[in-house]
Amino acid sequence: MINDRNLDGTGDAAGGSANIDGAADLDGIFSSPAVVKKLRTIAPSNYAAAQRFWQSAQKAPALTPRVKELILLALHATSTALDSDGVRRHADRAVAAGASEQDIFDVLLTIVGIANHALYFAVPVLMRELRSLGHPDAELPPITAESETVKEEFIRARGFWNDQRDVIVRAMPDYFTALAQLSAEPWTNGSLTDKERELVCIGIDCTVTHMYEPGLVIHIRGALKQGATRAEILEVFHLAAMTGLSGYILGAEALYGLDNPRR
Repeated sequence: MINDRNLDGTGDAAGGSANIDGAADLDGIFSSPAVVKKLRTIAPSNYAAAQRFWQSAQKAPALTPRVKELILLALHATSTALDSDGVRRHADRAVAAGASEQDIFDVLLTIVGIANHALYFAVPVLMRELRSLGHPDAELPPITAESETVKEEFIRARGFWNDQRDVIVRAMPDYFTALAQLSAEPWTNGSLTDKERELVCIGIDCTVTHMYEPGLVIHIRGALKQGATRAEILEVFHLAAMTGLSGYILGAEALYGLDNPRR
């Protein structure tokens, strides 16, 4: 059952009208109080600085705790990051903030398509090299009737089409069909609102491990059309910057976590 919430993703979530207990406190990120104790003892001013940085995003007012945690889940699960500890942590925190299990998997399916961005770069390089050699495969076949139908369905579901897809639909029609259907699925049947999903996509396209401007433009426009404010989008950027703490968190767990005898 999907948890009740304000559909625009900006109001208080059911079961999460206030901050999750400890959500704004970096202490709650670690696997045990012993890790925090070690960090506070060894380098207290370092920990205080990290704490302030974490709290700057968690206490920002525009997005609910639920939406923040879903965006953080996406930022750690995206194929340009793949932080398994972060995925576990923010999936749990999202549920605690009022997200449903359907919301979790909606986010995880929504972000699959980010890996396709590599093909926008790779396929044109292949075609250019084929042309430079006068290779018989340098000429692409015209788009098939089936692919044209899939393209139209994608545009209806997603509301846009980018030119980089044209070469893929002609060069790799079977892949394109599967990708288009996968990409449209959460937008057609997912539990998130379109605005929430646009904010998730902004997050993964703006992150330091991707910085994909064409997608960022598309999803900022989409979010604004769905009623997102400047403050909300800036908070997504703020959350993306929080991934800079991942090394600090992972390092602390490696040294002092539950599985390390140093603790």
